Amino acid sequence: MDVDLRLVRYFLVMAEELHFTAAARRLYVSQPALSNQIRRLETQLGAQLFDRSPRGVRLTAAGGAFLPHAQGALAAIESGVADATAAAERDQVLRIDVPQPHLVTPRAVLARLRDRLPSLRLEISGRGTREQGRRLLAGEIDLALCGATAPCPDGVMQRIIRREALGVALPANHPLAAADAVAVRELTDERHYLPGDDSAPEWKEFLLACCRTAGFTPRRHPASAVAPSSTRQASALELVRAGECVALGLLSTPSPAGVVVKPLAAGVPPYGWSLRWRDSARTPTAALAVLRTLD
Repeated sequence: MDVDLRLVRYFLVMAEELHFTAAARRLYVSQPALSNQIRRLETQLGAQLFDRSPRGVRLTAAGGAFLPHAQGALAAIESGVADATAAAERDQVLRIDVPQPHLVTPRAVLARLRDRLPSLRLEISGRGTREQGRRLLAGEIDLALCGATAPCPDGVMQRIIRREALGVALPANHPLAAADAVAVRELTDERHYLPGDDSAPEWKEFLLACCRTAGFTPRRHPASAVAPSSTRQASALELVRAGECVALGLLSTPSPAGVVVKPLAAGVPPYGWSLRWRDSARTPTAALAVLRTLD
């Protein structure tokens, strides 16, 4: 015999209240609707469960016999649902591509996910924006963090979650190291450490655009063109400390002894960080909810 679980739930509430109006109120249904549902259950079971009389409502012998089984069945279903949900959450995996995880915003993204969604298993890669669009559309990753100015292919959604101010890394003994802020045009004659375009070409283009807006094309330190991406940040700061170049970058980037990072003067746009995903069955809804904005 197939018994509708919703009818069993109605029966249990009615058995607790023994009053149709009170039970209907708890179930957010009308009293006639509840009466009809109880009669449906009685028809399915072939037994009267409640004795309705002017003196009130009470369980019949059949109702009393059915009660512990109904309670056990509902408890078993609720326990099973909880176990299944917990198992599904343990199996949830978020495949995310995050460039330069030592930077403040990528670190904040991963920390927020781990803090707010502790049951989520993260699979982290760092192949960069050249591959992100293709990998999202192919279903190889679920979420990607990149610069907001990177080309966004059709079929990929995006949301800007943070904008970061820019600064310039200078040797500690540089004449501009004592300034409160540095105008980009003051760096015209400097040699610059420019990032490569192997993983985040939009970042290099953003910095070049800042310089061109200030009226010059920066002279590139030759080492910045050949350093592998995995060591590029360390290489840049070592060369800055040695006085061989300056390096435009995010103001939040930590600097070692011998290097100072100064904010750029007003007029330089902040750098936007964007989350990207493919709108599909694997859309990372929970992750997007907790990453709506980053402080």
